[in-house]
Amino acid sequence: METLREEVKEASGSFLKDTLWEGFISVFRRQWPPWVGGLAMGFIVALMFAWGAPWGVTNGIIIWGDNLLKPVLYPGADLQSPIWQYVALINWSFLLGALISALIGGDFRLSIPGKDELLLGAVGGTLMGIGALMAFGCTIGAFLVGFGALSASAITMMIGLGIGAYIGLKLYMWLMLRGWGSPGKIIHVPEKAQLSLGLILLGVAILLVALVDRKISTFTPALGIGSIQVAAGSLVFFGVVLGIINQRTRFCFVRAFRQPFETGESDMTKAAALAIAVAAIGGAIVKFSPFSALIDSQLIQETLAFEMTNPPTVKTMMIAPSFPFGSLIGGIIFGIGMTLAGGCSVGSMWRAGEGSVKNMVAILFYAIGGSLFAFIFRKIDPVIMGVLSPIYEKLNTNTSLGTRVFLPDAVGGLEWALLILLGFAGIWYLFSIWNEKTGRFVLKFDI
Repeated sequence: METLREEVKEASGSFLKDTLWEGFISVFRRQWPPWVGGLAMGFIVALMFAWGAPWGVTNGIIIWGDNLLKPVLYPGADLQSPIWQYVALINWSFLLGALISALIGGDFRLSIPGKDELLLGAVGGTLMGIGALMAFGCTIGAFLVGFGALSASAITMMIGLGIGAYIGLKLYMWLMLRGWGSPGKIIHVPEKAQLSLGLILLGVAILLVALVDRKISTFTPALGIGSIQVAAGSLVFFGVVLGIINQRTRFCFVRAFRQPFETGESDMTKAAALAIAVAAIGGAIVKFSPFSALIDSQLIQETLAFEMTNPPTVKTMMIAPSFPFGSLIGGIIFGIGMTLAGGCSVGSMWRAGEGSVKNMVAILFYAIGGSLFAFIFRKIDPVIMGVLSPIYEKLNTNTSLGTRVFLPDAVGGLEWALLILLGFAGIWYLFSIWNEKTGRFVLKFDI
């Protein structure tokens, strides 16, 4: 009888161990389906709207560039912190989440490309910085979150990104056919070391979420975000979770826009279409339901540990003043840049978390290029406005990039706005399936 008990105990322990290990393998050692990333990102966009701290990427990266270029461009100026500005903190946390996921999953390897690819990373990153500055956001803030904000500029950004990805892929193929691309090297890291470091960093992330009680202001007047003092730990939480989701699903908008032209595959495009559809529905719920009043509730403010000194108007959050010019032209420039760099804003960040030096370079030049262009643009914007004043007077805007257009107000109601936005998502989804079957728009290496 005693022997039987020992055998049962040993079998039970072995079963539990095997079950836990299989669960670990499923979560961290296998790639998640792209649609999981699309669904999760669309949902989190709406959740962060309700939180009063909408997701963005570009503003935080540009602030990194401002601080790097401060001795040249802004000597003596009091700039926003490259760590504690709210978008910058989400970006750092996203990088941490992507690194944790890559290490625990055994995906980390230092990938050092040849000089040609490094140059493409630098050029692509610079173009992304310029395009994102013109559009008031990247594939996240101006496109995905723009759909959630019910902003008309999200549609023109989408069109621009598609055009830019096509041009960028043609250019990349042209370079490859002419011998572009010097060999690089990969430095592998032992999996046991990766797992140990990943678990340590996961513990650090949990401690940051739980213990950092600093309040961060979300104030971003250009995008209609009021001054809400949000607990830094909550921003770390969102960033780390998004970093893990993106790395595990390998979600990247550059793949969504590029793959129909490159290989004809549709998985990532369908996932991206799902993301913008969920974001639009979630944004509509937040902006046109009692949820929009949640952040005004004293109980909610105390429970979620934030306070408001200059409350936002929820309906105007993340309506970029870039319709139609900045979002369209910026989308084209960004689309070319992300294709050359091999990653959009978040795609470059999770790839950097996996050890891609090319994408690290892309992020660096995204920051520098965007910051430098912002400095120059402030000088030339009044000149453009003066030369083309009749056009801008009709738009009633104070910037040459365009104006704010809240789609429900422009098209006669929420129902029509949602129909338009979901129509674009649906057409993109169906186009990707049709193109995968027919190969009609797949580029051939005959240029």
